[in-house]
Amino acid sequence: MSETSTAPFIRPEKFWRQLGLRANQTVVHLGCGAGFYLIPAAKIVGKAGQVIGVDILPDMLQAAEGRARREGVDSIVRTVRSNLEGKRGSGLDQKIADWTLVANILYQADPAKILGEAARVTKPGGTIIVVEWDTIASPLGPPVATRFAKQQVLAIAAKLKLKLQAEFNPSPYHYGLLLAV
Repeated sequence: MSETSTAPFIRPEKFWRQLGLRANQTVVHLGCGAGFYLIPAAKIVGKAGQVIGVDILPDMLQAAEGRARREGVDSIVRTVRSNLEGKRGSGLDQKIADWTLVANILYQADPAKILGEAARVTKPGGTIIVVEWDTIASPLGPPVATRFAKQQVLAIAAKLKLKLQAEFNPSPYHYGLLLAV
């Protein structure tokens, strides 16, 4: 994958297109928040595709559902309230996703449990996308001391038998990893 935008914020439409998301695919976003990545993904996968957002916070899921309704993709987007750190954390079936996104949540959770759940829900041949705050000081993001370094993610990925496909720079403040299941 080529480098994505060097703009301060990630543009999710461009992000998904550069990754190669296509019509009819299934996307799972673990820790989806208010749906920043969900709506653009739904527009790409279309009515024969599926986009599932998982979060623990009901108000975030309600915001994502509202955005999906306003954008006319509510028949494509489904939300699930769940604690990703529990057993079968998302509550989703195994091996359903072509793409599983983990973005900006590893610093606030148990990274091994989150990445293990991502591996569980991703199909063989599918891709786990990790986007996290870089561990260098930046004007945005959580305190540097709480951020989760790329090498730490790669060590967990190796234990889960995930293979690094590519690294990318989604913004000046983030690192990105594509992990093959």
